[in-house]
Amino acid sequence: MLDNFGNEDNEEFDDFFDAEEIESALEKYKLWKENGTVYFKEEEIEALSYHFFIEGKRAEQLEILDHGLVLYPTNIEIMIEKANYHSIKNENDQALEVLIRAKLIAPYDSAIANLEGVVLTELKQFDEAEYAFDRALENCEEDDDLEIEVYINYAQSLCMGGNRKKAARIIEKGIQKYPKSEMLYNQLGLCFIEGNDFKNAINYFKLKVDEEPFNDNYWHQLGKYLEIAGQESAALNAYDYAGLINDKADNAFFSKAGILESRLEYDKAIESYKQCIRSDGDVYPYICIARCYLAINDSKLARYYLKKAQFYGDFIPEYQYLLGYSYLIEREPLVALPYFKRLIRSDDKDFASYKALMACYAELDKKKDLEAVNKKLKKSQGDLYYENWRGIASIFYLSEFVDLFAEILGEVRALKIYDNELEIVMTVIRYDQQPSMKNKEAIVNCMVDNFDDTVESVRTFCPELFISDEYFKLNYNLYKNDNNDEQ
Repeated sequence: MLDNFGNEDNEEFDDFFDAEEIESALEKYKLWKENGTVYFKEEEIEALSYHFFIEGKRAEQLEILDHGLVLYPTNIEIMIEKANYHSIKNENDQALEVLIRAKLIAPYDSAIANLEGVVLTELKQFDEAEYAFDRALENCEEDDDLEIEVYINYAQSLCMGGNRKKAARIIEKGIQKYPKSEMLYNQLGLCFIEGNDFKNAINYFKLKVDEEPFNDNYWHQLGKYLEIAGQESAALNAYDYAGLINDKADNAFFSKAGILESRLEYDKAIESYKQCIRSDGDVYPYICIARCYLAINDSKLARYYLKKAQFYGDFIPEYQYLLGYSYLIEREPLVALPYFKRLIRSDDKDFASYKALMACYAELDKKKDLEAVNKKLKKSQGDLYYENWRGIASIFYLSEFVDLFAEILGEVRALKIYDNELEIVMTVIRYDQQPSMKNKEAIVNCMVDNFDDTVESVRTFCPELFISDEYFKLNYNLYKNDNNDEQ
């Protein structure tokens, strides 16, 4: 959790405490480590604990919390922080010991009761957890955020204990009090997910939108579960209703954009992603917009939107990938190469980056480098190599490295477990080499029983058909909907 951030990068995260206060407390901490004679105020202990937590310095956090309890043995905030420290490390018995001591000092403190409920849930003591959450709700006073958190934790505990109906009732009670809390609506839906009960989730939220037709949160939740159930057209309608009711229904606009993007309707997806953009620091819609622009080969607009997410780019691998890919489609593989190399160093199971790196070498006509990456992947990540053989073969095919293409086809054919995929690939290649309506219809016929494999093969071996052909798009949407309805 933010373990590798430097001090500068974390300034925005220290918003609970003044930056000067933290800097001053850190100076005192250094002196204390040197000679042990420094005296800390209570708020300095809390500030240091928070800072060390953000920095991922767990040993230092525990050290300052223990010292804080030596100085202030009845400070409830420090005791809660120490219990929370143990809870995060899954040291639940130790957390419970701290909370029991805290209850002796403040028996009606709702924050203590809430954390006690969380810890007891982890220990699978569900009846005791329920009692703790009831106590927390009874004593919440003018702390809306804490009360919402208690409702959510309470429901999660009940779900874990198998009591999903009561969990739903608890969240409904919370929604009555906080009708604008999106977190509560999300948790209500999760109560159904816990039981893998999407049909009842849909029926439940249909009833809710009938009862409260101008509640955008209920429409969004209905759309979400319709989408999970594969009813994408109905989900889009639900998201549209949510957006009509509330023009700031960001999650509904984002969910709608995701469906439109999956349907290759990139222009519409971009507009919906743009409706998610607010001034609250959420930059991911910019990255999604960039991804859509790259899908329609507009690298300049893609980079324009990526630049808006630049501050967070180093922490989001997709940002780096899309930036590299924007140069690759502009046929600047030398500029693109470093991005993909860096991503592979940080995640050697990231096939998309391997494929992009090989595409760079293919574009540069560096066959030896291409072969070296291919051999390395096959040797070190054999499962990943064969699971994604089509992506690799497509690079060889599109780059006209005939011998490499023939070699991987021979390997795959010998395995005899990818015969169906192989047949579909050859159908796509037949169209690519001899474009005709007959060969195009043969591809469409493959969609009937092998939708996903056919789409993947077209996308990788004949990208122009995938992106630009209206007949293919029409059948893609038709069979995609049929496929989802069957599921």
